[in-house]
Amino acid sequence: MLLTGSVTEEPELELRAGRAGAVLVDASGTLGLAPEHTGVSERLAGALREWSEVVERIRRGETSGRKAAETATRRGELLATELATETGAALRYRDPVDGSVRRVEPQERDRNREGLPGGAATPEGDVPWLPGLTVAAMVAALTAIALVVVSLGLGEVNPLLAVVINLAVAGGFAPSIWLGRDVPTWRWPVLGLACGIVLSWIVLPLSLLG
Repeated sequence: MLLTGSVTEEPELELRAGRAGAVLVDASGTLGLAPEHTGVSERLAGALREWSEVVERIRRGETSGRKAAETATRRGELLATELATETGAALRYRDPVDGSVRRVEPQERDRNREGLPGGAATPEGDVPWLPGLTVAAMVAALTAIALVVVSLGLGEVNPLLAVVINLAVAGGFAPSIWLGRDVPTWRWPVLGLACGIVLSWIVLPLSLLG
């Protein structure tokens, strides 16, 4: 189902962050449509899912603070604009923090900015490489240490069990790594997570040989 209509008309659909993910709701509030069912790119659909998960954590109190709320609002506005641009139709955006509703118009596509991670209209020079790689390195170290320690302990009981646990961990995190690879907020932690898993698989055989 594709969104159509003139940008001068009142938008028929409204973007909200629901418990089950981002959803497009009609004016009556009875129809809920997942963004991926509108024909948008897989990257945008994944970014919207990640955004709704962050909003849900804020609602549950797992993530708190004014900065987190402002970030969720700003991220939602950017994604709503990108969603309107990809579908070619205006829509309404409901702020997940204060509940306010605003109209979002499609924007003219900028070829120089297409394909940037997370759909952010940010020049390459503004990518926070130093803090991002620092976070990735810390996550990689923690992940590798945790996996190596647990695997060595299980290896003393049954080496096969250690292999199974490592495969289960890698398989369990694979979807999160894939979805978060293009999201500016999460691409650094998932990079560290992926590197940590690979590093643990390198360190484990060396530890067993030692």
